[in-house]
Amino acid sequence: MTEREYLILIGKNITKIRKQRGITSKELGYQCDMEKSNLIPIEKGRINTTIGTLIKIAKALDVDIADFLKR
Repeated sequence: MTEREYLILIGKNITKIRKQRGITSKELGYQCDMEKSNLIPIEKGRINTTIGTLIKIAKALDVDIADFLKR
């Protein structure tokens, strides 16, 4: 997989898990101490975010960070 494909996979998994939990992107952003406008590009796979941000998102969604890489 290319880097871009990984970013898209991570973003799709974050979105899928967030929706399964019934959480809006605004709520998730609040739980991660970030603006919704910063979360959206991550969910769309447009930016290469830090591992620290992914850890915050994983904690807020109560999942293991490895879940973001599942196909």
